[in-house]
Amino acid sequence: MKAIGFSAAAMALSGLLGACVTGAPAHATPEATVMEFARALQEERYEDAYALMSSDYRARVSLEHFQAQLQEHPQEIASTADRLGQLTEPAVQRATVVYDERDGELLLEREQGRWLITTNVAGFYDQSTPRNALKAFVRAMTRRRYDVVMRLIPNADKPGITTKRMEEAWSGEGREEADRLINNLRNHIAAPIEIVGNRATMPYGDRMRVQFLREDGRWKIEDPE
Repeated sequence: MKAIGFSAAAMALSGLLGACVTGAPAHATPEATVMEFARALQEERYEDAYALMSSDYRARVSLEHFQAQLQEHPQEIASTADRLGQLTEPAVQRATVVYDERDGELLLEREQGRWLITTNVAGFYDQSTPRNALKAFVRAMTRRRYDVVMRLIPNADKPGITTKRMEEAWSGEGREEADRLINNLRNHIAAPIEIVGNRATMPYGDRMRVQFLREDGRWKIEDPE
């Protein structure tokens, strides 16, 4: 996954689409907000465009900085505003509900006026993606579900490892090291992951990384540092 330059257009869109905007009736739908944002950019009404950004975005980026970046990339902004002003598909409305500060959240999408859950609640230890496998590992280690941890270990690394040995290794003094690993991974759970074929890597922190392997259709963790 390559890093993308954080242009003014990207900053604007991430702030706009990443949060709900409340205010006048004209902003009652995502589409209306985007259209008004596009018009403000096209007419160089930067203060009006800035007012449509979320409060979180405005707390991080001043109006002066926002305006300076827009003026620095006039061609990109003009192109972005033109495309935004020609929306042809309705917005996909999503929401996130956090029910556990450590690792519990539900993702929802709005369909035909109803909010429906898209998170696979039944797949608590899901391994369909590298990130889901990482979340499963953190959850399993937190709850000392070493039987689940075993499922997350690549086949080549399993000889000699048993749930009893893991429990012995990560109890007593070893639990402190396990907790350090768990907390470190939890704090970087959203770090970028690069996927190449059946392997993936997540660099994080100070020269740390997690290696993933897709095996038997499921993602497993080769080397959690």
